[in-house]
Amino acid sequence: MKMLHLATILLTLSGVLTQSSDWGVKYPDKPICAVRGFSVSIPCSYYYPQQNYQVVQMLWCSMNSNKDKCHVPPYVYSSSSNTKSDFEYAGDDKSNCTLLIHNLQFSYSGEYRFRFMTNVSGFSWTGLPGVILQVADLKVSLIRLSGNGTLKQGDSLNLTCDVNCTHSSSQFVWSKNNEQLNTSGPVLHFPALTVRDSGNYTCTWKTNEVSGSETISLQVEGKSSATDQSIWIFVFVTTGMIFIVLVILVAVIYNRRCVHTEQLKEEDSDIYTTVQYNTFTMN
Repeated sequence: MKMLHLATILLTLSGVLTQSSDWGVKYPDKPICAVRGFSVSIPCSYYYPQQNYQVVQMLWCSMNSNKDKCHVPPYVYSSSSNTKSDFEYAGDDKSNCTLLIHNLQFSYSGEYRFRFMTNVSGFSWTGLPGVILQVADLKVSLIRLSGNGTLKQGDSLNLTCDVNCTHSSSQFVWSKNNEQLNTSGPVLHFPALTVRDSGNYTCTWKTNEVSGSETISLQVEGKSSATDQSIWIFVFVTTGMIFIVLVILVAVIYNRRCVHTEQLKEEDSDIYTTVQYNTFTMN
């Protein structure tokens, strides 16, 4: 009984039982970087003597608002509350304490701690220290290497994907018009643009816990050389001359047909007059 009482005092006052390895919470070793506006999964696991205790309440707190080591409210998540928010518990009452955070905002950056309470009064646990979350913007920047003004064929540039927080296992995936490109890394290089390079380019940044994406549009204009202009001028002039010649030919043909028709009419008229005269003489 004395040993049990001593353990109860240690758990209640400090929340950390350094004399035992049977209780604990495990978070990621390094800070988690996530993209504003997207979601993040914070991996978490906990353990305790399950043969002697049963977890009755799971809690997550943000140290931005909770200054009392997560022992009292406010909590960003409480299993005893049905309130819906951006903070969603994806764990259980056995060993998994994973937390999902949706619609990330800059204000969500900070330290988070998990606390669980058992069916034995005074036996609860808070994982110290907590896990650090960094919320950042994902930006896709266009860096001109040659050319100025509107993008033209032959110009060179880089598209750079950047997240202003670090993560050792991050991966960059590029796609054009929703079709994945066979390239990786934060920089997409265009040594000499063509009109075919026009389109919407999306950089997707991924880690084990989170992903985010940003899109930028490229519109490349074609270069019209002096030779091309000469060719078009020649085409227009030639087309115009052909049109004029056709009009003249149609007019000539039409005029000849009209003259021929008039001649036929005159000949028919002479024949009719001659026939009439001969008929009158015979009578």
